[in-house]
Amino acid sequence: MMIDHTASSDDRLFISEKDLARELGVHPSTLTRLAQQGKLPVQPVYVGHRRVYPRAAVEKLAGVA
Repeated sequence: MMIDHTASSDDRLFISEKDLARELGVHPSTLTRLAQQGKLPVQPVYVGHRRVYPRAAVEKLAGVA
């Protein structure tokens, strides 16, 4: 899993589904489907109608935290 570690991304606690999908090279609907099927190790947090993912959990999963 490749995660962009630019200074602008390090200060955010969450990463949007769209940004995470872009970094992983998949469509956002793929993340949605995997989360709904319980196949995604990191579950999204719902903020209104948006799904975001805890950056620390994503980085831990990627082995960079």
